[in-house]
Amino acid sequence: MKIALRGSGSARLAGKLEKSGVAALVGGIHNELFFDSYWPNPHLEDFLRQAAKKGCFDLNPWMTFTAKDLASTEFHQVRSRKTVEDSQQDYERMFDDIELLPWIGEDPKRRYKIQEQVYLSKVRLKPNQVAGVGQWTAEYVVPGVVRRLFEVAGFDGIEFRPVINSRTGSPHDDYYHLYSGHALAARELDIASPEVVSNRADEQGYDALGCLCYERRVLEHARDFNRTGEAMIGFRFPGWVVRASVSELFRDKKLRGWAFEPVLEVHSEAYQDYTNLWSSFWAMLARCRKHTLLGRKIESSANVIK
Repeated sequence: MKIALRGSGSARLAGKLEKSGVAALVGGIHNELFFDSYWPNPHLEDFLRQAAKKGCFDLNPWMTFTAKDLASTEFHQVRSRKTVEDSQQDYERMFDDIELLPWIGEDPKRRYKIQEQVYLSKVRLKPNQVAGVGQWTAEYVVPGVVRRLFEVAGFDGIEFRPVINSRTGSPHDDYYHLYSGHALAARELDIASPEVVSNRADEQGYDALGCLCYERRVLEHARDFNRTGEAMIGFRFPGWVVRASVSELFRDKKLRGWAFEPVLEVHSEAYQDYTNLWSSFWAMLARCRKHTLLGRKIESSANVIK
């Protein structure tokens, strides 16, 4: 596993770094705006320290994994790679419903809502596709072929609800809202889960820059399909965690629309490697003053980004 990193800056800063030769440390700055790199990397720290003397980059980190990383874990986090666009009418109908739903959980920084119904005025997917609903929800729709594959596999923790046409009020034929009401207990707030501090009360929570990490006792009660036990999307919706058998079926049946990332068990060897990786990353950033992370000030530790 590695930490991928994109740094965005100004054309003026890019010009200075290109002219001085510093940009060569990260393979150059693309379109005079951004560079791509990774950690661990012997040249990244040198680049950031020299760049900080001339200006500031805003850094966006994410993790990359090998097939071996994924195969070594029992559970995987779902990442959407396909969406069905919602119309304004669809959005308003779903948003109004969600506003009436109760919050789940006592902690205002971790509480969440689970959307009960999906409205789409139009949906069209290939038989092997799974798609997220719009760019803002945590819900998915599947065609009948995928539903039947999941049912034959005997996966638990899910049900298939109708997808309602917001114009007619009738269900779409052979499309289904993939629903789960089963939530895991809250994840470990590990070294890559800094607290997000904002002036807005509805933007409080904890980021997930790395993997989702859980105690073994939590995973022992997991089903094949699970929601995360806290808001992970838009400070409102939970994410999804599935058993490895789900991602294996996805691969074997050549399904499309989801990517998968490892979910780590706290105290495992992989978790220790992960913790060491992020510890070294935070320490490197602390030595490279001035830059920001996701538009926020980087504190001296991984606990808070403002």
